[in-house]
Amino acid sequence: MDNLETKEKVKVDIEKLERNLNQVADIEFSKLEKDVYDRAVDYKNDSKYYLEKEDFRTAFGCIEYSHGLLDALRMIYEII
Repeated sequence: MDNLETKEKVKVDIEKLERNLNQVADIEFSKLEKDVYDRAVDYKNDSKYYLEKEDFRTAFGCIEYSHGLLDALRMIYEII
């Protein structure tokens, strides 16, 4: 198994994503931005699901996709 797809790595990425979600929690998103935000949350939840199933590769893919969606919003609002 690749080092990037370990249970610990996915857990760390989920924690990082949750901190980043808190950075945008008070923003009033447009409808489309809210859809992107909700999709990021859905992928985070998918990552947790696959982590429980010990499918670390899929869990890692989900959390990384979630990071990408959230980073796009954070860039729009100049948080990063």
